[in-house]
Amino acid sequence: LRLLVTSVVDQSAQTYGTPGICYGTSNACSQATKANRLYVTVASSTPLITLNSVQVGQMAGDTEASEFSSQIKFTNGVSQLTNWQFGFYMPRSFAALTSKTQNINPRLSMQVCSVSAPTNCASLVLQQSHSITETDQSVGSTTILAPETSFVLLPNTQYVITLAHNNQWNAGNYSAYPQSFFMINVGLVSNISTTPSNYTLLNYDQSAVTQSINTYVSDNWNNSNTVSSTSNIVPSPQNYVLGTGAYTLQTDMSIHNTLNSDNTVAEFFATDLLNDLQLSATVDNQSANIGIVISQIADSALIDNNPEGYQIVVSSNAIHIYALNNTGVFYALQTLRQLWAESISIPAYTITDYPRFKYRGVLLDTARHFFSVAEIKKLIDLAAAHKLNTLHVHFADDEAFRIGLKDHYDTIAMASDTRGYGNSMIALMFLQKNLDITNSGAAAYPSVDTKYTGTYSEADLQQLINYANARSITIIPEIDMPGHVRALIKAFPAELVDPNDQSRFISVQGYNDDVLPVCTYNTAISVGAAFTTLIDDILAKTAVLFANQTTLYALNELSVGGDEVSTGAWTTDASCTGAWASLSSLEKSHKFFQLLASKSPALKISGWQQYVQNDDMTLGTNIVPAAQSGHVWVWNTSTPGIPQAVSLAQNHYPVVLAFADQNYFDLAYTPDVTEPGFTWAGAFLDTHSALSSALSANAVLAGLSRDQLKNIKGLEGTLWSENLTNYDHMIYMASPKMAGLAEAAWGAAATVTQGNKVDWKDLDARLGCGQTGYLAYLNKVYGVQYRGYPNGIAKEVPIGFCAG
Repeated sequence: LRLLVTSVVDQSAQTYGTPGICYGTSNACSQATKANRLYVTVASSTPLITLNSVQVGQMAGDTEASEFSSQIKFTNGVSQLTNWQFGFYMPRSFAALTSKTQNINPRLSMQVCSVSAPTNCASLVLQQSHSITETDQSVGSTTILAPETSFVLLPNTQYVITLAHNNQWNAGNYSAYPQSFFMINVGLVSNISTTPSNYTLLNYDQSAVTQSINTYVSDNWNNSNTVSSTSNIVPSPQNYVLGTGAYTLQTDMSIHNTLNSDNTVAEFFATDLLNDLQLSATVDNQSANIGIVISQIADSALIDNNPEGYQIVVSSNAIHIYALNNTGVFYALQTLRQLWAESISIPAYTITDYPRFKYRGVLLDTARHFFSVAEIKKLIDLAAAHKLNTLHVHFADDEAFRIGLKDHYDTIAMASDTRGYGNSMIALMFLQKNLDITNSGAAAYPSVDTKYTGTYSEADLQQLINYANARSITIIPEIDMPGHVRALIKAFPAELVDPNDQSRFISVQGYNDDVLPVCTYNTAISVGAAFTTLIDDILAKTAVLFANQTTLYALNELSVGGDEVSTGAWTTDASCTGAWASLSSLEKSHKFFQLLASKSPALKISGWQQYVQNDDMTLGTNIVPAAQSGHVWVWNTSTPGIPQAVSLAQNHYPVVLAFADQNYFDLAYTPDVTEPGFTWAGAFLDTHSALSSALSANAVLAGLSRDQLKNIKGLEGTLWSENLTNYDHMIYMASPKMAGLAEAAWGAAATVTQGNKVDWKDLDARLGCGQTGYLAYLNKVYGVQYRGYPNGIAKEVPIGFCAG
């Protein structure tokens, strides 16, 4: 082996990678690639680049309310850099696209200057690949800039990069800051460290923000209704009466299941008693009047004939559970676990309970960030503890396609789920570890050159389905299309890139190549035949994977998303002939879904509201019929969302309310700069806002006739994962918000929204202040590190509430 080293650049503690050579310590590359790698270790005390400061906000020349600028000052190290590129992650686009339909960043100006010689400057140009088949450069919110003309970075010299007049609103917190900076020099990546002290957010007044938070908390408290519970149960039961006496749990108890011969849930009782209280119990199917007795409810009218309802009658001799099926028994168990967490002696309650809404869901986005099977199981347990019954999984988006179908597994895993500098897809949404207050210190955070991947095999998915089925949770798979599909296009460009389409557009997330060739579907035009075969195969096989669910409300259902297709998509597409030619981009989406649905009449097609609805609330002309729709999720904020939901329900579509300003769990709790999450839907997206979705549900129902009420299926909270880098971050955003959603979706409207106010004070009392209450229960039983741990709901209530 001959190795000619022409130069060595000081790059302290940096890891570099190229397709052929791995630079750094030998553990920097995966074991699988070591045999084909050459390792060069370079050690120095001098970093390539030192970042000095980052300023973000409205600066001179930012004349529009939406405009902001950024200034990034850095010092070059000891080496002269000639062929360099500078990059970072920021959830804003630094593209300057102008077309007939879109005008993005028309006044954007980007340059680098020497601080000591301010006239020594060069314009910076966004580095982009020319086609989707090339290795990524700048994509979405990953930005790589290079000088337009030669600009040498001299040793030990300070420079400033100015990104002026971005037309996409100022950053409000660390999640929206430019971060995870890196320098690329002759093809090698050097990650640049920063700390919160490097950042200045202009026009941010911490004292004013703190005051606004205190005012918000006080207003919520003062505007609460006056319901007073006699138990700590979350969500609140429909009816509970406290009698005299108690039943004391003990070891060697018997659990008698006379409801049916399926002891799955009865065995959960035994397992939970052992795990929670170290009490052993056995399960049988014998009639008895002592111990825990599970029986058929004699009068189903007591639970409003609701198949998820249950009744618990506690006496000094036994705990009797009455239900129609195992689902009702399972929810009785969730209530009992909360009660025995308070005391081994359970008071003589008679609890009669059933949910307000049929659909009570949470969405998990696994495309932007991957969550393991074990982590999703933990989320299923947490959802079940809140008596939620649906896990809506967003498996595919621009950033990844996670369903590892057997026939396509290798292609999907390598091209559609793997990202990082030097791969087909570059790193996407790589938050900086020390800017994330949810970071416990143990989780790994990817940088631009990290190989980041994850695919669920068919066996993985079956394992999740089985786990969820046993806990009465239905999984709804979602493959977003015809936009939000860049990762799949990366995997199958020959089938999914139409050379007839010369449209220039940019999506909300900054992509210009993320739509399917819908006008060719079911035709011989261009890639039509290959596209049709591939997409039909993927959808059919995915539907089959999830068709064997046994929960009460499981449908043969597949969500196709249908949201946020750019208005510029397919506007210059020669394949869009005949009936397609006169349709808008949204109407083309509608027609595509209608054609998909017509091929599989037994399959329920679901999607976000845009998949059948126009922006003006009217229905599209060519759409999936209501009878074939599984669910339609309404995601707009509640002000336009309420009439949109009413319109859909009036047209017989099965509607789920997921208003962004109330139940988008991934958004920031408060406007404090340290709170993670975006802020586009409102300043406060917390537990109170989730609870307030009960009032919005009331408003939707008020606009419907008696026959139309059944079309409002329920509520959903979403965990979009742009910012959910890991499981700890996800749980921080989900809890305690999930408790607000559960109360809104399960609890009786007459209790939760009495006097047109939510039962906020009462829910706070049940959530508790740390050592007792529902949040303490979640931590003890499920290990949940909720926001505010270990002090319960203290962050969302007046100081005196928890101090007392």
